[in-house]
Amino acid sequence: MERDELLRIVCDVVRGQAADCAGPVEADTPLGPEGLGIDSIGCLEIVLELEQRTGITLRDESLTAESFATPASLADQLERASRG
Repeated sequence: MERDELLRIVCDVVRGQAADCAGPVEADTPLGPEGLGIDSIGCLEIVLELEQRTGITLRDESLTAESFATPASLADQLERASRG
């Protein structure tokens, strides 16, 4: 899967998780308290949906605060995981 497609999927999933927030979800939109305010349960739900929609498994050790900084950083993790 191309990175642009992964980023589109991530933004779509994040948008669904942050349905109450006003404004667009862009590649550099912060996911944490300084942005959309997505909590740890929300992050888990995002990972589960991303894995289901992409068929890419994210390893637990790759799920760091940095990987959940923005949709772009999540897309980077998916891209790395897809390469093995």
